[in-house]
Amino acid sequence: MNSRGKEFTLKINSLAYGPYGVGRNEGQVIMVPITAPGDEVEVQTVEDRGNYLLAKLSRLINPSPLRQSPPCPYFGTCGGCPWQHIQYKAQLAAKEKSVGDALRRIGKLDGFELLPILPSPQEYHYRRRIRLQADDQKRLGFHRAFSRELIEIDSCLIANPQVDRHLSHAREWIRGLRTHIQQMEIIEGDEKGQVVLAGKAEGGFVPEDDSASSRFLETHKEINGLILFGRGWRRSWGQGKLLIRSEDGLRMEIDGEVFTQVNREGNRQLLRELLQWGEFHDQDRVLELYSGAGNFTLSVAMRSQEVVAVEGNPRSVENGKINSRLNRLENIRWVRSHVPRAVKQVREKGERFSKIVLNPPRSGAKELEADLAALEAEKILYVSCNPPTLARDLAALNKKGYKLTRIQPIDLFPHTFHVEALAEIVR
Repeated sequence: MNSRGKEFTLKINSLAYGPYGVGRNEGQVIMVPITAPGDEVEVQTVEDRGNYLLAKLSRLINPSPLRQSPPCPYFGTCGGCPWQHIQYKAQLAAKEKSVGDALRRIGKLDGFELLPILPSPQEYHYRRRIRLQADDQKRLGFHRAFSRELIEIDSCLIANPQVDRHLSHAREWIRGLRTHIQQMEIIEGDEKGQVVLAGKAEGGFVPEDDSASSRFLETHKEINGLILFGRGWRRSWGQGKLLIRSEDGLRMEIDGEVFTQVNREGNRQLLRELLQWGEFHDQDRVLELYSGAGNFTLSVAMRSQEVVAVEGNPRSVENGKINSRLNRLENIRWVRSHVPRAVKQVREKGERFSKIVLNPPRSGAKELEADLAALEAEKILYVSCNPPTLARDLAALNKKGYKLTRIQPIDLFPHTFHVEALAEIVR
């Protein structure tokens, strides 16, 4: 039966892990963007996705008390902040629920403590870095919701003001380049006024852009450094490293294009929780997987006997080694490797670890469970930005003898459906 184009009224009951409100019509799940729990709406179905129907909002009949007026002028066209029309307390409740639901429904897990979600210290202006899309006309912006169409922007409400004010400079730089740029990042460091622009290119570097970028930097003293990179090449001008400070008094110098958490204060909150739960001490031998440039590594190493940090990105590992020396930490062994390969190798060597810190990308740590369990760590701390893959991986580890004891959702991304979570699993 073709359900496309069907019109009906609907009560929105909840938020999905995604940019949708969820309701039911005649037993069928209906998902509708730009709706809020408690809305009474008129909708039109646009796509049958098997387990549910996707619909568009035709008319808001009776708005939910959880609604708010989105302050961003690009809301509704830009796909970046799909929950901005929902009050922050309701966003937090939905994210906490999405974590618990994933663990119970996907992971079939129970008997764990789901702690109240920790809110972001800032609801707006929290991003220390933003990644803008670029098109063939050298416009910068974000993609329209559910499409690849670019929506050009002049400002971003979730960007730190220091980052936001340099959007015009990023646009000016890209317009003077011949290298074809796909994405442009604006990144702020922890030193006052420290900003780097980093462009990801499609194809090769055009040599004329060397002098063009040098001239741009000479006339824009407020920009510390410029970076262009593509497959197999990288160019930089000025100071392309950013200073990142931790509450431990550690200093990290990170290349602008290397991953760092976007929410400075939220990341510090996450690190505090990780260190508290880890109870690291001078007898601990810790394996950290997907370590990046050392966001957790250095602080864990300060408290442990040894950390073996595994990361696949070569520049992240290079940055991590430099920062180990900068902070005089000699108990970190950096391993540049595909993580599954490295875990298999340490297992085959018979290495043992008392604790494991696991911080994979959104795709999770699928099929690592057998090798991880063989390392016989007493505790695994799993940091995840994707509840479904987290639930899948914890269920697999549960079959290998690990039990989920507690989980802490943390909001690093207000006005989006994304949520970070710290899980503790023990033997």
